[in-house]
Amino acid sequence: MSSALHEQPYLESWRWMSRQIRCAMDPDEPRLIEHYLAEGRYLACCTATSPWTIAETSFRLLLDTAADVALPWHWRTYCLDQAWRPLRELERLSLCKCRLKRWQSYTWQLAICELQPSIPLNELVQGFSDDRPSDSY
Repeated sequence: MSSALHEQPYLESWRWMSRQIRCAMDPDEPRLIEHYLAEGRYLACCTATSPWTIAETSFRLLLDTAADVALPWHWRTYCLDQAWRPLRELERLSLCKCRLKRWQSYTWQLAICELQPSIPLNELVQGFSDDRPSDSY
């Protein structure tokens, strides 16, 4: 079996977990982030997927999720608290000047990240208060 065939189910699982994290589908399940990072480590060491890409994608996911004011505060802070983990891996993989410069940029982004308050749940409700159909067409 080719490595691409072997890699595909793990890559799909990793991507699904990233959507669950990014959309806070289960914000009371912090183990999801550990599973996501573990799946990324497996992809990086046992498939053709680039370790740098895995770590960089993981870092961006956690930082972007932390900055999303539409998500629950506790989920955002947990994502921010875990962002150092892929960042540490990026440091280990920074073997050239261009990657070292990107790692430094990411380190700075994490250092200055200041979370804004989450939007209250009642303000996230979409639609109009009057849901009756309009008489004018």
